[in-house]
Amino acid sequence: MNKNQPFSRLLLQPNFKKLWVSQLLSQLTINLVNFSILTHIYGRTGSTIAVSLLWISYSLPALLIAPFAAGLVDRFSLRRLMVITNLLQAATVASYLLVGNNIFLLYSLVFLYSSLDQLYLPSQQASIPWLVPKALFSAANGIFFLTQQASFLVGFGLGGVFLSLLSRNVTIMLSSLFLAFAAFSVSLLPRDKIHIKSVISFDKFFQDFRQGYLFVNSHPQVRLPLALIVFFQVFTVTLSILLPSYTHRILGLDLSRSGVILIIPGALGALMFTYILPRLLKRYRKKVIIQSGFVAASASLIMLSLLGRITFVYRIWISIAVVVGLGIALASVVIPSQTLLQEKAPEALRGRVYSVLGFLMTLSTTIPLIIAASLADLLGVSTIIGLMAVLLFAGFIFIKNRGDYVLANGSWL
Repeated sequence: MNKNQPFSRLLLQPNFKKLWVSQLLSQLTINLVNFSILTHIYGRTGSTIAVSLLWISYSLPALLIAPFAAGLVDRFSLRRLMVITNLLQAATVASYLLVGNNIFLLYSLVFLYSSLDQLYLPSQQASIPWLVPKALFSAANGIFFLTQQASFLVGFGLGGVFLSLLSRNVTIMLSSLFLAFAAFSVSLLPRDKIHIKSVISFDKFFQDFRQGYLFVNSHPQVRLPLALIVFFQVFTVTLSILLPSYTHRILGLDLSRSGVILIIPGALGALMFTYILPRLLKRYRKKVIIQSGFVAASASLIMLSLLGRITFVYRIWISIAVVVGLGIALASVVIPSQTLLQEKAPEALRGRVYSVLGFLMTLSTTIPLIIAASLADLLGVSTIIGLMAVLLFAGFIFIKNRGDYVLANGSWL
């Protein structure tokens, strides 16, 4: 191992490895559990709208919890918050075994799990600058993104295989144990510094959230990368809820095979790009890499929207190649944007900035999800994917022509 490489230096940091283990197990759990629930719901209903309700149940807590999470993350120990939320999530996942086939109870438990995530995720992101030297922020975000994609690969890409070999109940029990071990891992972190020591009240929670929002709104160096992350979150989640319909109607495959065809190649593309990204950042501006990601994503979606017109034998191979490009595009936008956000947000406000991020991602995602799911059932999934390609290309034009101006002047116009 070359100790001068950013990734190698980062993996020599023992406290980062403890945080990383917690993230790995948390991500693996939610992807395995969500795949199990998603296939169960689509199998029973055959409806894209029903699948979208699963994602809405998962994302809605950010609208309701984010204002409170902002104050908690900055006012309490990050280590303690991560331990508590991981343990409560372990109990929530275990309770999936008790609901049977009741879809509405499944939605409720997903809502509860995500509510806890509104504390865990900003605590985790705010811990990177606490545990990692600034020079390694990009590598840390790269490893976190790589882990996120690898967990998605295992949970969604191989989820059908796991459920077939282990059964749904065993998978749920293992997922609960993963979360308990995640709590143990972050419990080994050193005690962290609490930046604000004052009485917590409902008014103070909303004041904290407002403070985070005002900071983001008044600092274009933070606002632009945050907006890019939100934009790609909408893009990624919308594609996720279209996945069952696309697999069944366009590729003509069973949903259990969708992971091998559409998810594993995308995750591998993201993993490969994540590995070379630190070297690219030494040669090119983050803005250039982000622009390239928008172009790659737009081109990939255009190809996916046209696959239904191609002979079935070639659809599979072309879809695999195209999804690799999508994975590269996602990594090239999200990782540089996350790095910018962490570099520009002050230490005492990072928790509030990430809570604002979670709130805006949910607010921006909910309505497009409902619209995309409804139109997919009415107009066809290929049409929706084609429209998404046009929006991404418009995003590229904006970043190319106005990105530097927005960063310098704070105005979008």
